[in-house]
Amino acid sequence: MALSSAAATERMPLTVASLCGECEKTCSPQFYLASIEKDKWIPRVITVTEAGSTVGVVYAKERKFAGIATGLIYADATLDAMVVAKPEDRERVLELAVRQFANRPGFLGMRILVPSEGYENRAIERILASHRLDVCRTRGENHSVLDLASSYESFLAGLGSRTRRNCRYYRRRFESIGKYVPHVSFTEFQSVAMRMLKQSVVGARQSGVNRALRMLSAVDRPILVGLRRHDGEFLSIVGGWYEFDRAVIVFQMNNEQDHPQSSLSLVARGYLIEELIAQGVRKLLFWAGAGPPLDRYCYFLPTTRIHLDSPGFVWRTLRGVAARASSVLPRRLAEFASWIEPDAVKAEDPEVVNVSDSATS
Repeated sequence: MALSSAAATERMPLTVASLCGECEKTCSPQFYLASIEKDKWIPRVITVTEAGSTVGVVYAKERKFAGIATGLIYADATLDAMVVAKPEDRERVLELAVRQFANRPGFLGMRILVPSEGYENRAIERILASHRLDVCRTRGENHSVLDLASSYESFLAGLGSRTRRNCRYYRRRFESIGKYVPHVSFTEFQSVAMRMLKQSVVGARQSGVNRALRMLSAVDRPILVGLRRHDGEFLSIVGGWYEFDRAVIVFQMNNEQDHPQSSLSLVARGYLIEELIAQGVRKLLFWAGAGPPLDRYCYFLPTTRIHLDSPGFVWRTLRGVAARASSVLPRRLAEFASWIEPDAVKAEDPEVVNVSDSATS
């Protein structure tokens, strides 16, 4: 069992493919590395070997603060891409990997999101039975799912009257100035994203946009769509991918500055949902949440947030101090304090660009 460097992780594609067969690209080392913000995280990958052969890989990452490793490890198992191993080996591989993290010099804690029911909980229970760790479990809300209907009209019928009216009204209004583009090249998509970033799109940050673009470039079934005005200017772009039997949306940018009352987010999502339904897709997952108004019709994946912490007196004291101080600290320090204290932890991916329109709320 070994902790792999980022360079060694980049050389793992064939190993990973042999472990999971025809797996989604979101299980690949390239996607894992693309998803990491290097200024905030250090890639941490455990490779489990037996008799000279690799039986599993576990993806995680270590939080940095001011460029220094903190000893706090994060991993997300809710999308079935954290543990790469054959089904019969996953529980054992995860248990070995978490033990490896907990036994590393400098380890302070691990924050892990797991399905509310599954092998992950069993593996952690065995670790707790033999390892002195403080544990805290809370209900997590991170990725949300929207069930799609058998037709677009049926989908609209399941919405509230105001949302349904807005979907139809703003779409008709948009059709007078532009059209939906179901296939945007990655090069053009990237160019539009950079241009919109300069237009001060609400909630967009350079680091988050770059991260999302890296993730989109690492998948083999991308979703790259947009709304384009008749003169060729894009007003909205939506990015994601297909995996298993669902679609995933990780990125959306809208030119709300020039079109504040056009509900571009809702219009673009409406077109995409209609397209997905026509393809037979019945679930749409929003990475880190959907935002209004569609969040009213979504449900979060059943998730348990587990905090495993070193039981030392100093670390327990620091966690208590962080809990009391987080409400009065400057934003950057407060975000880090919330990572130390379980009760203050928020959704993991605030960098993901997923902007909604005030006109639809």
